Amino acid sequence: MELLRLAAVPSLESLSRLELTVLAPHAAEVSIPAGRRVLLDGPFAQELALVAGGRGSVRCAGETVAEVGPGDAFGTLAPSRGAYPTATVTALSALRLVTFSTRGIRHLRRAAPDTLQALLDACAPSAAERSPQREAVLAHATAA
Repeated sequence: MELLRLAAVPSLESLSRLELTVLAPHAAEVSIPAGRRVLLDGPFAQELALVAGGRGSVRCAGETVAEVGPGDAFGTLAPSRGAYPTATVTALSALRLVTFSTRGIRHLRRAAPDTLQALLDACAPSAAERSPQREAVLAHATAA
C-alpha cells in the first residue's frame, strides 16, 4: 500500500514515518460499496481491518448495536475485543478499509515486533473513547 495513503488513515496518525514504511508492504486497501456486508465468516474474519473512510453498521442477532467509522478497528486481530461472538458489519456508505492479514501480522511479529505493537496501540481506543457501544462494535466485528 502507498505510504501516503497509509499515513492518512485516522487511527495511524501517531505512527512515525519509519513505522509506516515497515507496515506499508503488509497493508491492503479495500473498497466496500454501500449496502454490502463486510464481515461474516469471510475474508475479514482473520484480519485486522481499520476504517479509513465511510461508515458501517454492526448487527448482532438481527439488531443494530453500533456503528464503525474512520479510526475504528475490527477483526480477530483488533487490539480491543468484546463479548459478542457473532456479528455482521454492513457498509452504510462506501467504506475504505485498510487490512492486515494474519500472515502479515505474523511476519511483523517476527521481523518488527515494536512496529506491530505501535500499530496495535494506535488502533486501541483511549479510555476517553471507550464506551459500551464502542466496545460492542469491536467485539462484534472481532468475533465474526
